[in-house]
Amino acid sequence: MRIDLVIVLRWFLCLMLVAFHTKAQQQQELSAYRLQHFTDENGLPQNSVKAVMEDKNGFYWLATEAGVVRFDGQKFLTFDRSNLPIFSNRIRGFVPALPGPNANPAFEFYALTENNQYIGILNNGLVASDTAFYEKYRTTDPFAGKNVRHNSMLGSVPEQYPSDPMAEHYFAVSDSRTFFIWKQKTVSSYKDGKLIYTATGSFKDFFLIGSQPYALDSAGTIIQITKKTTNKVQFLEGDIVHNRMYSRQKSNFKLYWNNVARCAFLYLNKSFYTLEESGNGRLTTKLILKDYDFADLDIVAAHYDRTSGALLLGSSTKGLFLIKSKNFQMLKLASKDADNAYYAQKPAGKRAVITGQGYQLGLNATGSQVVASKVSAFMENFAYKFAIAMNPDSSFWFGIGYNLFKLDKTAKKVLVRLKLQDNAKAFFIDQQHRLWIGSENNSLYQMESSAGQYHTKLVVKAPFGGVSIIGQGAADMLFIGGTKGVFTFNVRTKAVQKLLNFNKMNIRSFYTTADGTWIATYGNGIFLFKNNRLIQFPLDKDRFLATSHCITEDAKGFFWINTNRGLFQVARQQLLDYARNNKNLVYYLYYDRSQGFATNEFNGGCQPCSVRLGDGIVSLPSMDGLVWFSPNQIMAELPGKGIFITSINLDRKEIRVTDTLKIPREFEQLRLQVTTPYLGHVKNIQMHYSLSGEGREQKWFPVNADFVIPIPKISYGNYKLTIRKVNGFKTNDYTYKTIRLTIARAWYETWWFRSVLALLILGLFFMAVKWRTGYLVKKERKDNLLRHYRVISQIVAAVNHDIQTPLHYIGYSLRQINAYLHKQDNGNPLITRMSDESLNTSERVGTLTKNLLDYIKIQNKNSSSRTHMCHVEVREMVSGICELFSAIAGFRGITIRNEVEPGFEVWSDPSLLSIVIHNLLDNALKISASEIIISTNIIAGKKQIIIEDSGTGMPEDLMKWLNKSYRSYEEWLKISLYPEQKGIGLVILKDLCVLLRIDIIASINAKNHTTVRLMFDQRKG
Repeated sequence: MRIDLVIVLRWFLCLMLVAFHTKAQQQQELSAYRLQHFTDENGLPQNSVKAVMEDKNGFYWLATEAGVVRFDGQKFLTFDRSNLPIFSNRIRGFVPALPGPNANPAFEFYALTENNQYIGILNNGLVASDTAFYEKYRTTDPFAGKNVRHNSMLGSVPEQYPSDPMAEHYFAVSDSRTFFIWKQKTVSSYKDGKLIYTATGSFKDFFLIGSQPYALDSAGTIIQITKKTTNKVQFLEGDIVHNRMYSRQKSNFKLYWNNVARCAFLYLNKSFYTLEESGNGRLTTKLILKDYDFADLDIVAAHYDRTSGALLLGSSTKGLFLIKSKNFQMLKLASKDADNAYYAQKPAGKRAVITGQGYQLGLNATGSQVVASKVSAFMENFAYKFAIAMNPDSSFWFGIGYNLFKLDKTAKKVLVRLKLQDNAKAFFIDQQHRLWIGSENNSLYQMESSAGQYHTKLVVKAPFGGVSIIGQGAADMLFIGGTKGVFTFNVRTKAVQKLLNFNKMNIRSFYTTADGTWIATYGNGIFLFKNNRLIQFPLDKDRFLATSHCITEDAKGFFWINTNRGLFQVARQQLLDYARNNKNLVYYLYYDRSQGFATNEFNGGCQPCSVRLGDGIVSLPSMDGLVWFSPNQIMAELPGKGIFITSINLDRKEIRVTDTLKIPREFEQLRLQVTTPYLGHVKNIQMHYSLSGEGREQKWFPVNADFVIPIPKISYGNYKLTIRKVNGFKTNDYTYKTIRLTIARAWYETWWFRSVLALLILGLFFMAVKWRTGYLVKKERKDNLLRHYRVISQIVAAVNHDIQTPLHYIGYSLRQINAYLHKQDNGNPLITRMSDESLNTSERVGTLTKNLLDYIKIQNKNSSSRTHMCHVEVREMVSGICELFSAIAGFRGITIRNEVEPGFEVWSDPSLLSIVIHNLLDNALKISASEIIISTNIIAGKKQIIIEDSGTGMPEDLMKWLNKSYRSYEEWLKISLYPEQKGIGLVILKDLCVLLRIDIIASINAKNHTTVRLMFDQRKG
């Protein structure tokens, strides 16, 4: 075939042009800063910011033409004639507090109005007018006159009014004891009001760095002022010497100096530098901003926060600029047809990655430009970007479905092409560098090679569903996420275990540490699987973490979690503390596109979900480029400042801010505006409040988005309003603010009114209860007597008919049988003995039944007819009872000794007393070991029947209950409604003793035997 060289040349030239065009688009300049611009359209009262100062609390103060303005990082608060006793809102600048004893400790520094009034900055974040300031200043400054002059105190540089030391003197505070006077060609140092030294020179500007005095001479050279005769010329060191416009022979920089903070800056060729003293006694510079035209922006004031790296610039016409360095960089391919929605990627050296589209993206050596190009037309045409599995030699596996490829580390050469036997959905290389392939058909495969040939081997089939993600577990464990849940697979034993609680969850990634395996899900947040226990962590307040993609750990112990709505940083230790106790705090620090992202929507569901490069850079995929950052270089911006009350509104009226509030009784709503100085994202401020006191439990409620705490009408009393703010990544690290509230009482809430009302109500209540009780008692008594009589009658009839009659018949039959057995000469002794015991038991049951029936009958009688008192011969009664128990006693091996004296009599009811002794003897038989002794005695005029057993002793609580005495039977009846679950026999025993006025006393003797004494009054015997 003939080749036309002209056509070939034309095609070659076209390709070169395309390549050049693509290459030209690859270079992207990276903006290193993020800018917030504030004007009167978004918070400032006016666009002239003449001075910027930070107080010890972290608030930023601005001097404007419309008042002094406080900036907390989120909102501006203006103090002007509407809330201060000043004549003009025009603020010229700030001046420091006075040194020495004339200083007012309530004020940190002052704002100076055009009418020479002083507005003091208080330590609670508010301001107040100080009319005594100038009089104290006059006693400090030896050259101060009686008239207030605008140039008495040295202002910041550049000056609003040009300095003229030949006509005026200037006063500059160095520290709490030292100040300087700049007058004509001299600078004088005073300490404790005494002149220390004087330096002479042609000074154009005078300024302080810390407490050290410096000056610019007429040639623009920086001079260090010392006690020596000759002042020291300072040649600059540091970053400024690399500025192409810098010259040691010609000082063409511009000085910026903050007269309160006593810090200096230099501006040269659109670059801004800090000016500080170095360790060797020289001045050094550090670049903090470049490529910003201060002249075009009319910048007249600057403040640099070294902790957060925030630079605040005040413009005389354009408001306030807040500038911070970006923590994150965006990498994209700039060609028009580029697909910048990224997913899987792999490292390509220390400063670049290769993405699933076949693009290589990285940074140049200085990190200032993006270097991007298309390196793999094969990957771009294949059009699958969700999975890359990299081998130790940086070659990698790529593909999906039935197609799998191995590419070299440059992605330009295909090394292996495979047709799979199953539809692959995920693949992963484990710690032993084995390639695992998950299919959509419940299968897990392993790649094997032999003599350079590759093939897949089916390892296990399990109910995975379609495998979407594979992750490394501990040792030989793999985690598998499928459409039917999450599973663990032991590579060594081939055991598959399904994890509970993961049904219908979309698993995005696994990350395993020594603490367990961390799992990110799409819709349910993040989890930790540890020791076969699953812990779910709380979400952020906006639930952005619900759509988590990936967990990336840095060297400082932080997790970085990318989501569909931004990036979160969290301390791993806080998560572990929460896993141990779910009452512990978890604080998530939020980053959004203002930090340098092109979009808040990160991507996930890919493998790998993030990449860490050799120099520590982390690369995360997003819908619009790769997000790069160095975790070790990011200083987390935490809301660690104090809590302050900005204003207090009582029923739409402002009241004075104080930590103790006395509120009138008739109020509708109290509103407190709170704040904390913080320049970061407002989402990172987490405040809660609790109102406790007067029986209210401490419950925490979130402070709303406007940082307003509303307190509705509450009753009188003393309350404590506690506000707490999370400080950062330490477990349960809070800052607290307490406000005490006192709500006054209404007249009808006073103690005397309530006392009188209570007494009146109590009197009426007793009268009503007395009348009602009398009526009900009379009515109920009549009804109860009839009902009680009927119930007792029915019980007596039932016992007579249904129990006693059968017992009599059983007893008669047993006596006949027993008599017959005793007449037999060759009878069985065992049968005869059992007959004797049965007969004895029958007679005992009959006696017990008769006693119970007698007891029931007396309950139906009135108090006068319940007992039939007479002289009772005790020995005969005891003998009858002992005979009744003789058989059972013999069976148990217990001897019953009746030692009652013959002729011993007591005054009592014989039937009821028999029941008492019967119950006591029955109880003694139950616990006695060998012997029961029944005896009598007379002590101190009282007759006694004594029953002693050889048991292990009666419980102490039972003895206390038996020994308790009552004044009357009616008192006993009231208490005995709830007899503390004693046995029915003991309750009957106690009841009858109280009825018969017998004192019963139980005790434990020296042998640990129980002795029960029934005591009778001898005068009635």
